[in-house]
Amino acid sequence: MKKPCGPLDMISDLPNNIIENILIRLPISDAVGTSVLSRKWRYKWVTLPHLVIDNSLGKKLLERQGQLGKCELVKVVYRLLLLHKGPLVKFSIEVDELDNCADIDNWINFLSNHEIQEFTLSGAKTDPFKLPSHLFTFQHLRHLKLRHCVLRPSNGFKGFNKLISLKLEEVIMDAKTIEWLVSSCPLLEQLIVISYTVYGSIEIRAPNLIVFSLTGEFASIVFKNTLFLEEVTVSLRHLNKYLKHTSSNLVKFIHSLPTVKKLYLEGYFLEYLSLGTVPKKLPIHFKNLKVLHIDEMDFSNLDEVLCALCLITSSPKLEELTIVAYAGDIAKDAVVEYFETQNLSHYSLKSLRLVTFEQISNFEPELEFIKFILANSPQLQEMKVIQTGVIVDEDECSMWRKLLRFRRASPRAEIVMVE
Repeated sequence: MKKPCGPLDMISDLPNNIIENILIRLPISDAVGTSVLSRKWRYKWVTLPHLVIDNSLGKKLLERQGQLGKCELVKVVYRLLLLHKGPLVKFSIEVDELDNCADIDNWINFLSNHEIQEFTLSGAKTDPFKLPSHLFTFQHLRHLKLRHCVLRPSNGFKGFNKLISLKLEEVIMDAKTIEWLVSSCPLLEQLIVISYTVYGSIEIRAPNLIVFSLTGEFASIVFKNTLFLEEVTVSLRHLNKYLKHTSSNLVKFIHSLPTVKKLYLEGYFLEYLSLGTVPKKLPIHFKNLKVLHIDEMDFSNLDEVLCALCLITSSPKLEELTIVAYAGDIAKDAVVEYFETQNLSHYSLKSLRLVTFEQISNFEPELEFIKFILANSPQLQEMKVIQTGVIVDEDECSMWRKLLRFRRASPRAEIVMVE
C-alpha cells in the first residue's frame, strides 16, 4: 500500500455535517473567519441555517471603530443576509448598541421570505423599536424572543399557529395585546413576560401552556383553559393597596391552577394573595403541587403568614419548600399569639422532604413558623436555615439553641445553618 505523499489534511477531510456542527457553535465572526482554513471550508458558513449576532460582535466593532462601529455592524448584518444561501431557520440579533433604525425593517422583510422557526430581536433600551408588520407573517415560527420593542400586531394578524415558546422582555404593549397574542398561539407551551408597563387585569388563555412566568405590575391575573400548566412564576413589582378586594385573592388564583406542580411567588405577590379573606384551608386541594417558593415573605404580617400556611397545608404532595424572609415591620405580637393559641398539631405535611429558609434572623415569628414545619413534617430530611447578613453572634447562638430544642416529627430531619 502506498503511503500518502504529504501530511493528512484532517480539516478538509471532515464530513459536511461535522463542519456544520462546528460552525453553528462558533460566534458568527469566527464562523466567517473559517473560510481561510481550507478550500472546502471557504464560504461554508453561508449555508448555515442559523445566523446569530450577539453583543460580542457589537462590542468588538465599537472598541475598534468607536461610534462608526454601529454603522459597520449594520453593514455586517446586510452582508451576512445577502451572502447567505439555502434555508434559514434561525435568526437572532441581540446587540445593546442597536438603535431604532429602518434597517431592522429591511432585515425582517428579507427574513419573511424564509421559513424562520426561531427569531430573536433585542435592541437599545433607550430607543425601543416598533416591530413592522412583516414579523407577523412568520407562519413557521416556533420560538420568539423580543426585548426592548414596541409590539402592536397588525389588524390582519391571525396568530402564530406553530409557536411553542414566547419571551417578551421590556416590550411595550398593553394587557389586551398580551391576551390576544397568547390566545392566537394555540400550541404555546412556554410564556415569559418581563415588563415595566402597569397593567390592569390579565387573563391568560392557552390550552397547551406548560410554563408561565410574569414579572411586572398588574391589578389581577387569572388563568382559563390552562389544564396542562405545570410551572408558574409570578413576581409583582408593586402592590396597589388602594384597590378593594372583597373576596379572597388566594382562592381565585388557586382555582385557576389545578395542575400546577411548581409555584414561585415573588415580589409583592404573596401580600397580594393575602388581601381579602384568607381561608384556613383552600376549598380544593392543591393536589399536584410539589415545589413551592415564596420570596419576600413578611413574617410580621399575620395575613401573609396565614396565606403561606394555607398554601402549604392544602398541598398534600408538597416535597420542596423555600421561603425567603423580608425584613419588614418589627411588629410580632399578632403572629406569635396565633401560633401560641391555635392548635396546629393536626396538620401533617406528609410529603415534605426539603425545606429552605433564607434571610432568617432571631425573629420570633420566623422561629415559630420553623417550629411548626419541624413539628408537622414526618418525612423531612433536611431543613436549611440561611441567616441574614446583619445577625450578631449573640443572636446566632440564641437562634441555634432554640432551633435545637424544637420538636421534630421526623427522626431523620437535619438542620443545617448557613451564614
